[in-house]
Amino acid sequence: MSASVLAALTLLLSPAQATWKVGELPASIRHRVHLSAASVPPFPMEDPRLLKPKNWPKTMVIGGVRCARRIHAWEDDDAFALASLDDLEPGDRLTLFYDHESTRWNSANAGWGPRYSWDEKKRLAQRVWYEPDSARLETHDYTYYKDGRLLGYSVRNEPRKQLHAKTYEFLSQFFDRDGKLVALGFEKMRPGSRDSVYVWMGTTMPYDTFRMKTHAFYSNAHPGDR
Repeated sequence: MSASVLAALTLLLSPAQATWKVGELPASIRHRVHLSAASVPPFPMEDPRLLKPKNWPKTMVIGGVRCARRIHAWEDDDAFALASLDDLEPGDRLTLFYDHESTRWNSANAGWGPRYSWDEKKRLAQRVWYEPDSARLETHDYTYYKDGRLLGYSVRNEPRKQLHAKTYEFLSQFFDRDGKLVALGFEKMRPGSRDSVYVWMGTTMPYDTFRMKTHAFYSNAHPGDR
């Protein structure tokens, strides 16, 4: 990337001129907006053991349900279930999570308790918490800069069992390296109705523009990621 392009991208992504008017956002989300990464709720299950893949217990009781550890390796966009961490190839990305013991190790779907993902250099890239609720699928998603600072925080809520995602709600927020809020996306979908708002540096904009800007923001935070 040339110096001129990098400078232009840095200027584009700079949040210095951002002015957030929380009172103009939908009333249902005003109390959930975090103007700084420091005010984001902590991960629901802070267990130091989980920061290192080898320390994950093979089983864990979560929400009164006995769950088994599952292992997925990633090559580009392809995921492979592994029986053991010993099967992980150098350079593969790694995801660990827990699922009901009744599911097979090679056919599990994350959805109960913690899910951690590491990049190809074994740096923590993402943590997701799946509420242990058999009726609703509620996730709390934390993504990180490569130095460990918080990049994004998203909450999504929907019925756990629905054939098509016709009813859901999500709120996503992105932060710069100084921990200041840069972008916010909200969407609530119900049969026959849809409420949404997309805001970049305090300015409301169409979804397509918001998506382009947040994609560039993430790419700048994680250059060269697959």
